[in-house]
Amino acid sequence: MCIKVLQGYGKIDALELRFFLAGPQGEIKVEKNPTDWLDDLEWAEAYKNIFAMSQLDAFKGFTKFFIANEKEFQKLFDSPEPENFPLPGVWNDKLNSFQKLIVLKSIRLDKIIMGI
Repeated sequence: MCIKVLQGYGKIDALELRFFLAGPQGEIKVEKNPTDWLDDLEWAEAYKNIFAMSQLDAFKGFTKFFIANEKEFQKLFDSPEPENFPLPGVWNDKLNSFQKLIVLKSIRLDKIIMGI
C-alpha cells in the first residue's frame, strides 16, 4: 500500500520499482572482476545489477564510478550495517532513500530487509 501511495505522489519511478522487484533483465556481459573482496560469482551478480541499474536515469555513470572507487564500496560491503552506511561520492546526496535501497540490493542483497 505504501508503494501505491508513493507512486500516487510521484515519489517512486516506475522503472526503478520494476528493477527493484525484478532485477536485471536480458544478457549482460560481465566485465573482469576489479575487486579483491568479491569472488567471481559475487562479482558477476553484483556487476549485472550495477550495470542494469546504470541504465536508469538516476544511476547514469554508476558502473564506471563503482569500478573506479571499488575500495570505497568495499567499506559498505564489509559494514555490519550497510543499510546505514553512506554511499561514496555524490551518490549519497544524489539518490533518494528508495534509490539507495536499489544500490544496497545490488551489493548486499542479504541486508535489503533491514534497509527497508
